Amino acid sequence: MFTMFSQFYKKNLHVVSRFNHTWTLPIGHKTPINIYNCVTRKNESFIVKNKEAVTWYTCGPTVYDSSHVGHASCYVRLDIIQRILKHHFGLNLVTCMNITDIDDKIIKKAYEMKTDFRTLASTYEKEFWSDLAMLKIPMPDLVLSVTEHVPIIIDFIQQLEDKEVAYKAQDNSVYFDITKSPHKPGKLQNITDSPPEASNPFKKSKADFALWKSVKNENEPSFDSPWGKGRPGWHIECSALASLMFGSNIDIHAGGLDLRFPHHENEEIQSSSFHSNNQWVNYWIHTGHLHLKDSVKMSKSLKNTVSIQDMLKQTKTDVFRMACVKSRYSSAMEYSPDLLQTSSNTLDLYKNLFRSILDVKKGLIKPSLNNQVINELLTKSTIEIHEAFCDDFNTPQVLKCLDSVASTVNSIIYSSATSSTSKDIYLLLALNNLVSDTLNLFGIDLSDLSDSVKNEDFSEFMDILVGFRQDVRQIGLTNKDKNLLSLCDRLRDDLKKTGLIVKDYGKISSWNK
Repeated sequence: MFTMFSQFYKKNLHVVSRFNHTWTLPIGHKTPINIYNCVTRKNESFIVKNKEAVTWYTCGPTVYDSSHVGHASCYVRLDIIQRILKHHFGLNLVTCMNITDIDDKIIKKAYEMKTDFRTLASTYEKEFWSDLAMLKIPMPDLVLSVTEHVPIIIDFIQQLEDKEVAYKAQDNSVYFDITKSPHKPGKLQNITDSPPEASNPFKKSKADFALWKSVKNENEPSFDSPWGKGRPGWHIECSALASLMFGSNIDIHAGGLDLRFPHHENEEIQSSSFHSNNQWVNYWIHTGHLHLKDSVKMSKSLKNTVSIQDMLKQTKTDVFRMACVKSRYSSAMEYSPDLLQTSSNTLDLYKNLFRSILDVKKGLIKPSLNNQVINELLTKSTIEIHEAFCDDFNTPQVLKCLDSVASTVNSIIYSSATSSTSKDIYLLLALNNLVSDTLNLFGIDLSDLSDSVKNEDFSEFMDILVGFRQDVRQIGLTNKDKNLLSLCDRLRDDLKKTGLIVKDYGKISSWNK
């Protein structure tokens, strides 16, 4: 009887087992999204406990140096997913991030620079937020620094000690005892796929990990604790701070793929032990690595990084965001001039689409519009975009759909007879809105292509210049004067280099930014 009940219970609660690790489908609001689950190794239905308050925790930076493009790709991709969840699926997302402002790397760098570790960490934290602002990534709703919450972390460790899953070793550090915990490594990632850790003679087991690290010398920055002076271990920071804000169960926990093991793995183990449950995080989201063209991962340890500030001197934020959209968030991304150029070309495709539709709106182009064809394209594209977002946030598929819209609309505008009236263009404008709104979900705003021009004097000047060119060009066409036509073409090409686009429609010319 018990066996039958157990089977019924598991079937209805969707409990998935893999190598003695279980994952249970949450109870709450079912979204139409299927999201990759690193525990079950397949896509699962995305269910949130409460659509009006969805909890999201992101591992923040260790602030000892400038952030690089690898960090940018991670945080931009996560920002795009957050925007999709908020603005496409209507979820009220509450986001939290930690700042690791005490760490071996921070202490070492501060010693080398002969400055206080707090000053160093504060400097690079400010730079981090500045970098994110330039990437158009808003600050999380909650930001928690480690040094401001050491008592909370100490209490977390003490409770693990009370549960007899932590011990103080002879080096006065405190370690998590993996042999005493019901939760074992390998839930998020196969351990055979993971790099071995350096041996530590003070640990009872190789898989044990530090919760509290004792000081190595008297001059080292430290905090008082029941175990002596020291500082928190890396993994315990996120567990304590995320639990402080979101409690015993979190909807989403996110970070780069390199954090899945050991950081996230150990977070899940110690947090489940702390809360006495089997599932601290319902869904883990991991972004793929950013590689250089030779397939080498970009990292500070390899000393092959490009800072975010240096990258943005070479390209625009929208171009980089488009580069992030072009691949699945979980896939590796190859950073290269070719990628940036391709992304810039994609943006130009959409800019040209908006300019063409704007010219139709102004009456400069009067194509013959088949409303049935346009309506079918609008309906089909809306459905396909939604389905792509439901498929684990498949942004490359969304771009494929937008590219098809741009190609089809341009074909309609430039390949048909001139016979439309203003009432025929509303579906065309609806397509314009669909593409624009979708790009806004990616944090890409091309609204500067609208009718309004902020500098009216400049607008008047351009109207005069383009009008004069139009008259000269008409004389050239009438007299078949190649020299005049060549001068008109050269002026058009020179203006294009400054971002000003001049287009000719028979005897009429127009311009756009």
